Amino acid sequence: MNAQAKRTAEARAKPTYPGTVFAEFLSMFVRPNGNWAPVSAMVGLMGEIGFDEPGVRALISRQKSRGWLVPEKRGPVRGYHLTETALSGLAESDKIVWHARDEAPADDGWVLVTFSVPESVRAKRHVLRSRLVAIGFGTIGPGTLIAPARMLGATQTVLWQHDLGEFVDVFVAQLPPGGDAAGIVRRGWDLTGLNDEYRDFVRVEKPIRALWESRSTAAGADLDAEAFCDYLLAFNRWRRLPLRDPGLPHGLIGSKWEGRAAGELFECLVDLLDVRAQRHVGSFWP
Repeated sequence: MNAQAKRTAEARAKPTYPGTVFAEFLSMFVRPNGNWAPVSAMVGLMGEIGFDEPGVRALISRQKSRGWLVPEKRGPVRGYHLTETALSGLAESDKIVWHARDEAPADDGWVLVTFSVPESVRAKRHVLRSRLVAIGFGTIGPGTLIAPARMLGATQTVLWQHDLGEFVDVFVAQLPPGGDAAGIVRRGWDLTGLNDEYRDFVRVEKPIRALWESRSTAAGADLDAEAFCDYLLAFNRWRRLPLRDPGLPHGLIGSKWEGRAAGELFECLVDLLDVRAQRHVGSFWP
């Protein structure tokens, strides 16, 4: 097996993040099909990436408990419908995950969040921190998070959705002349680790792009099934990267930043695979 074939096999081996791949399946393929899917389609399609039927039913149960799925029969066909809670959460994520994170202007300033959550509701402390980190905030001190100022709207949305406003103060700030922006970045984010993950995404997915570029005029149900697997696994590998990326100004991330190249590769995979994958998924619907 040559090096490219080995890398293609690596990309197809299994989901990088098995715990999230079913939610990603709902986002990518159930929403475009009227927000509803037959149980048989869920079991069959998730089976193609290595989940057995008991495992898929456990994933469905988890999403029911989360408030994302409700049972709905259509004629004799048993299935599940995405709830408004699910659709709202997916729509919010969509604003970030389908492209590389744009770099903020150098003079954008910062949105600064300080919080103090009483011990009696400490679970909200975890929700607050985790939800803000999930949209790109960095932690620069106890009870203090920071992101580029353009994240103000997204910040207010998170606080409203999770009823966290009473514990939080939000400011838009500028550093004084000579302020240590680089020091803030070092404290707030592990950009070296994130850049390594972007680089690894490119390493693993580049052969998949080359494979599908070589098949641009080829057709067939078997190829559509391959495209479904490659597309879902690529999205599973990609999705959390832009969510963790604060989109810092170019001068603070350096010329060796891999985020833009990784984003362009992901967008190319979407163009190559989406139509084929959606066609394959649609074949499972009655």
